[in-house]
Amino acid sequence: MKATLLIVEDCEATRERLETAIIEGGEFRLVGSVGTFKAAAAMLENSSPDILLTDLDLPDGNGIDLIKMLRQSKVSTQLAIVITIFGDEAHVINALRAGASGYLLKDDEFFEINNAIKQMQEGGAPISPGVARFLLQEFKPAPAHEEDSHNTLSEREHEILLLVSKGYTSKEIGNMLNVSFHTVNAHVKNIYKKLAVTNRTGAIYEATKKGII
Repeated sequence: MKATLLIVEDCEATRERLETAIIEGGEFRLVGSVGTFKAAAAMLENSSPDILLTDLDLPDGNGIDLIKMLRQSKVSTQLAIVITIFGDEAHVINALRAGASGYLLKDDEFFEINNAIKQMQEGGAPISPGVARFLLQEFKPAPAHEEDSHNTLSEREHEILLLVSKGYTSKEIGNMLNVSFHTVNAHVKNIYKKLAVTNRTGAIYEATKKGII
């Protein structure tokens, strides 16, 4: 069964391009495509999609609040990816903290959206290159006296975290380390717990900020 997807984008031209990309890609079932916070919130309350694809700056609200609504759902497999023009610290960090698993900028060639969503489903964190560079530049490794944070991760967890930060999926990491997909996911869950985050993007952000990677 195809995963269901909701598009939230106030620019009609962009919304239509996203609709076309999703429908022609044939990977996901589009259950809604709306241009306002109110319409999106109503859909999230009545029929929770598996995937939320949302802009941030909506005419009557903020996409971050929609991400929070999705993350509060009882369905643990639900995922959110942001597509926006905003690549500044406040928007990026707030979206990641709210639970976004991906962050794409409209200035980039983001219409390989089906591949980005599949990467997210496989445990990856699709992030526009500009945002990834921003995160690395903004959060320099911590001073030496803070390096005790590194000791909270085992050698294997640190190895997996480094691979996660390079964009590899759990399946790819398992093949590289000659361990099962489930073993990698178990390590990833432990990393989340130790870093007090809920997704891979958050783990990369926290680990970079603390100088772990």
